[in-house]
Amino acid sequence: MNGVHVRRSAKTTKKAEAQVYLQRLLEEHAGRARGDLPRHTFADAIERFFQETRVKPATLRSYKSNSRMLSPTFDALYLDEITKRIIAEFVSSRKKAGVTDTTIRRDLAFLSVVCAAAQRWAWLDTNPVTASGGKRGLRESRPRTRFLTLAEFERLMTAASPSLRPAIILAVETGMRREELFGLTVSAIDLNRREVHLERTKTNSPRRVPLSDKAIATIKLLLDDPARPRSGYMLCKEDGSRYRDMKKGFAAACRRAKVENMRWHDLRHTCASWFVQRGGDLYKLSRILGHTGLQMTSRYGHLRVEDLHAEIEKVAQYRPQERQIPPSRRKIKTAPPRENKQENA
Repeated sequence: MNGVHVRRSAKTTKKAEAQVYLQRLLEEHAGRARGDLPRHTFADAIERFFQETRVKPATLRSYKSNSRMLSPTFDALYLDEITKRIIAEFVSSRKKAGVTDTTIRRDLAFLSVVCAAAQRWAWLDTNPVTASGGKRGLRESRPRTRFLTLAEFERLMTAASPSLRPAIILAVETGMRREELFGLTVSAIDLNRREVHLERTKTNSPRRVPLSDKAIATIKLLLDDPARPRSGYMLCKEDGSRYRDMKKGFAAACRRAKVENMRWHDLRHTCASWFVQRGGDLYKLSRILGHTGLQMTSRYGHLRVEDLHAEIEKVAQYRPQERQIPPSRRKIKTAPPRENKQENA
């Protein structure tokens, strides 16, 4: 179309359906060329996207924030006016404002999501973000791996309030995410099987989390507390309602314990780091944490090098060894004595 090769997937393996899809695309392109089809602005696409999208609340909040950052540059533009130059100018302006590469990548990722939706609506032919390689050259920040040392953990437990301590222990012992932990119900806990069944997770994949002796003891202590209110939640307030988070209490405990640069999610890192340092397998850790692949789990691989030492020693045994010759058996070559020319004369 106008010298541009348009490639679209019909998302079918049946030739007849693909031909129908192709015919519709040709009609749309012909109508756009005649000016029959209306053009849509980026603001129109944003409005429709938020009306139709179904994502988790945290993701929606993130998308709303990205939308506010994109709005001044893109809202007034028609979708077919978003070009590589426009995207490059947006990146440059954000960098001049002191925004990190990671944040800019998140904004461009949301822009790409909206453009992909516009493709599905037949409002746009190609995704300008993927076509221009807009995120190329923007460095992704190193993944955060801050975790508690044993000394820090002991200080934090001493400084924490009685209601906060069980939450910290369960977070460190199970590696559950914040929402998984505070949304945990009593019915999801199976003490006989020593595990927790998580139905709702970040990846939408149910998983079972094994419970350590310390985690089981903490759960029994909570359930056997005579002052515990009637509640279906494992961690609950005095009125039986669930905690959304304990960020304020956790931050205050960290200040009292003089534990710096610590967030709640770092308790999950602590569980993973201690697991690896004690010889745990990365694949099994990924299943406990609920990672969809080993890429996320591999960030903890540097914490265990004992197996690498063993492997290098194993390989070294098969190397050809240099022949060692005792010094007493070595033949030392000596230069022949020089002739004295005066004596010969």
